[in-house]
Amino acid sequence: VKFWKGSRFVKEESGKEMGGVSGFVGPAGFQVSVRRDGTCARSRGGLGRLSAAVAGTGEVDNPYKITVLKGDGRGPEMAEIAVSVVEALQDYTDLHFKIDWAEFGEDSLKENGSLVPEETVEKCKQADSVLKSYQGTAKDAPVDENAHLVLRSKLDVYAQLLPTRVYPPLSSMSVFKEDKVNGVDLLLVREVSGGVLRKRETGVLPVEDVDEADSLMRYEKQQVERFANLVLDLAQRRSGRVLNVDRADQLKVSRFWRSNMHSVMENTLKDRADITVEDMFVDDFCRALVINPKKFDVVCTSNLFGDVIAELLASLHGPARINPTSWICDSGLSIHGPADLYNASAYVESADQDYSRGPISIIRAVSMMLRYGLDEPAAADLLQKALMKTFDDCVTERIASYIPEEDLNGREIVSAGTFRDYLVSNIQYMKQFEMVCDPVECGE
Repeated sequence: VKFWKGSRFVKEESGKEMGGVSGFVGPAGFQVSVRRDGTCARSRGGLGRLSAAVAGTGEVDNPYKITVLKGDGRGPEMAEIAVSVVEALQDYTDLHFKIDWAEFGEDSLKENGSLVPEETVEKCKQADSVLKSYQGTAKDAPVDENAHLVLRSKLDVYAQLLPTRVYPPLSSMSVFKEDKVNGVDLLLVREVSGGVLRKRETGVLPVEDVDEADSLMRYEKQQVERFANLVLDLAQRRSGRVLNVDRADQLKVSRFWRSNMHSVMENTLKDRADITVEDMFVDDFCRALVINPKKFDVVCTSNLFGDVIAELLASLHGPARINPTSWICDSGLSIHGPADLYNASAYVESADQDYSRGPISIIRAVSMMLRYGLDEPAAADLLQKALMKTFDDCVTERIASYIPEEDLNGREIVSAGTFRDYLVSNIQYMKQFEMVCDPVECGE
């Protein structure tokens, strides 16, 4: 595969025909599948557990149904920007989307008396994928209620995907040396239905005048097996290198976790050599991650360890909170949005010029929705390429909106809308030329 023309791949003489498959081998061994209408999707032929809930095909008469959760503060504004990016992609990729807006968060509590109305839950269940905007903390909500946790419970979320990419134009913002973080591209897969953080410990938690306290870390076999199958699907979409992180040397539950993870993977993979699985203890992994973060690809772990590792990975960007995330439901439905649950964009009264007060993380979440939620990796690659060019443009011209005021040194701040305009312009720029995105370079 050499060129991208419109929304179609053009096969050259070097394209390798695959017997019995309507397609050919693309860059880096990726399979390029040609649909009936000539549009293309590219993947490693995963196990198909992701996007299992998708009923739409992306065609005019059967568009993908996307439910958009408005969020708090500037959340609706950022969601509008994300939707406009989806519409720009629609013009270029021959994919079609139907957007359905839904109430969520503090504004919903004020208007409907509920952080997550039943109507919103039903809209999510009927969707092919869900895009969730920035969330704040609802001031008038009961102490134990949190919009995100309510949504997770009602939709039976069991896993979180957290990609970490350090874009070259932004690598100087990292607290790590640039040569350490340039080229970092890994995916943290975190189980969230079990473990210590499976649900919030509710009520008042007195710790004064007590002699002991405990919290339960618990996993069931079916939870671990379900998660292991998801990890294998993701590994086949990437390099095939899986690292399981646990504490099997000290914790019985971690030994149980490791045993069942390996049992599923060994039975599924058998003699396949394209996927490898290794193990590390969580303390060893954290040290190795700081020393050489580029050596890892797919990292899977349990709930509590994943929560801690996620913050360590976020630090690779420096203060920039621009990572997206995806939440996977048992039904196959996926929810995509900013990795920061309590993002600064949700607090309109804040005077701080925070890195995260912009559309970058939700735009990257659109890319994850395309890749993992809808199984449209070619469209996700295109958005990633346009985003990288936008970073190049903004940083080169020194007008990036994610730089706080005290660090501007006379540089002009570009608004969230203007950043979107740059991105859409770059998508349109690609439409004028024959371009293909290298999946190794563009994968989220």
